[in-house]
Amino acid sequence: MKAIRARRYGTPHVLTLEEVDPPTPEGDQVLVEVRSAGLNPSDWHRMEGKIPMLRQAYGDPEPTDHTLGTDCAGTVVAVGKNVARFTVGDAVFGAAKGALAEYAIATERNLVRKPENVPFVDAAAVPTGGLTALQGLRDHGRLVSGQRVLIVGASGGVGVAAVQIAKSFDAHVTAACSTTNTDMVRGLGADDVIDYTAQDWDGTGPYDLILDMVGDRPFDVYVKNLTPAGRMVSVGALGTDTTEHLAKLGAYKASAHGERVISFVAQFNTGDLEMLTQLMSSGALTSVIDRTFPLAEIASAMTMLGSKRTSGKVVVRVDRSPTRA
Repeated sequence: MKAIRARRYGTPHVLTLEEVDPPTPEGDQVLVEVRSAGLNPSDWHRMEGKIPMLRQAYGDPEPTDHTLGTDCAGTVVAVGKNVARFTVGDAVFGAAKGALAEYAIATERNLVRKPENVPFVDAAAVPTGGLTALQGLRDHGRLVSGQRVLIVGASGGVGVAAVQIAKSFDAHVTAACSTTNTDMVRGLGADDVIDYTAQDWDGTGPYDLILDMVGDRPFDVYVKNLTPAGRMVSVGALGTDTTEHLAKLGAYKASAHGERVISFVAQFNTGDLEMLTQLMSSGALTSVIDRTFPLAEIASAMTMLGSKRTSGKVVVRVDRSPTRA
């Protein structure tokens, strides 16, 4: 099978398209024939290798785990002996190890059935961004109906999902994005849209919740725009300053206002994936895809992801080939 491999850290051009043996599912694993794979900032950080804790996980000084990609949608082609929820032929989406490939292995709990009315490419754009938005708003932000929420970075992969999910909670949504994305974000349901190139969102509060995907302000700025019981949830940002951002966050959380600032990494689980499925099926959550690329053009796809100028998601198509193995 064809698969993307990251055999050293660096820019998108270190990624290679190789012929490798397809994996074999065991126990509670599922083998997915990948149709589409969504890119995430975590893929960029994994490729670059600039974050120490990721190098510890993937190998140092060079990667020992060469697979890349997580979010995907495709068809089940084989299952391990302990798999109970899926059979061969099921259309699924969720997380798989090495999703940037023609076939990838997933743990059963990290997949759900794809809604019939949602194309594979749209489903692949949802998992990590959708779960981050859902868990950030509901679990960490404690969002309830009628509250005011500010979404900073509303046009990115997490942001477009967050606008729609917050509206499904009957929240009043203010979305901050660039000029080129204001109409798109307003079309997703945002009540107010701030073009950050023309207006600063600082001073537009108070908000019950700020969900931030940019991380370019001192944390005091977020806190002063919150209600007395408000919370700020940070999911970081794509860029080379990630380690510095995490260090600043850790220092602030030790301060007097630290309990109002939350940072987290989304956790895959079947229940939340099923909730995303329901939102997608009903039309309350639709994918926003900036561009799709074939698997062979992974360097271009990752370069676009790294530009931090995408509207929604970048998705890789894994096109069918008569010679697939």
